[in-house]
Amino acid sequence: MTTFEIENYLAAKNECFDTKVFDCVEEYRTKAISEKNEEQANYFWCLKHIFIIQSGFVSAINALKDRKHEDAWLTFNRIDIDISALEENYCIEKDDDKYHLVFISRMIKEYQKLFPYRHFLSRENVIQAEECSICGKPISIRHPCGHKVGKLYMGELCLRKVTKMELKAVCIVTDPFDKYAFIKIDGKEYNYGMLDRLMSEIKSPYDEFYVETIKVKKPEFQNVSRKAQCPCGSGKRYKRCHMGKTSELMNHHVVHMQKQNTPMNCFVGNFGTWK
Repeated sequence: MTTFEIENYLAAKNECFDTKVFDCVEEYRTKAISEKNEEQANYFWCLKHIFIIQSGFVSAINALKDRKHEDAWLTFNRIDIDISALEENYCIEKDDDKYHLVFISRMIKEYQKLFPYRHFLSRENVIQAEECSICGKPISIRHPCGHKVGKLYMGELCLRKVTKMELKAVCIVTDPFDKYAFIKIDGKEYNYGMLDRLMSEIKSPYDEFYVETIKVKKPEFQNVSRKAQCPCGSGKRYKRCHMGKTSELMNHHVVHMQKQNTPMNCFVGNFGTWK
């Protein structure tokens, strides 16, 4: 398989992925490394990760169709990290989004809006010792190795390998970069109703949509008289309790869809976080 054929393959809107293409790209990368051709080695690293991003995105959509919501969430997060690493070494907007990377990055964020996860665990660590993944040298402020984290060197991504670390704390946060550790509560089940509603409309991984989020009154506060007792159970009148406050509102999603070769349409939903 030639480089041109690989590029054409990755430019197509594939819904099934041939691992032979992946193997071929890896062979080219390995060969370039053996020939000490850094430009080619780095290029094939990029093509390899474009394959990983595309195939991961399609697998996440299939997981949502199978109602494997957690699997899809974790895959989306892994792809997000892969795209960030790729962007350091390759312009994903190149050739009018030839490899659909801008589309994938945008759509992951739209899908994530419809997941019910709102709180996550985040570690606070003190890194006491680390080394470079490229040269293996111990790293310190006074003794850097010269390799930059996130950059490619002869077909390999530069990372820092932590060899000694102290865990200080675990915090609950709402919008971390790494969203793997979402919180689960015993006896509570997340409500994936909005995602399931969406997937009944999605026919292809390349169907597009965007989510508009507006604020509406929670069901218990709708059609309540000003002088009636507040539904929250405080014993106060509604007008002196929740009326007009942000706490009586909830997110209401309007999903605007653009399926392939069809006009834009939309549907709405206000599923809560928990069933």
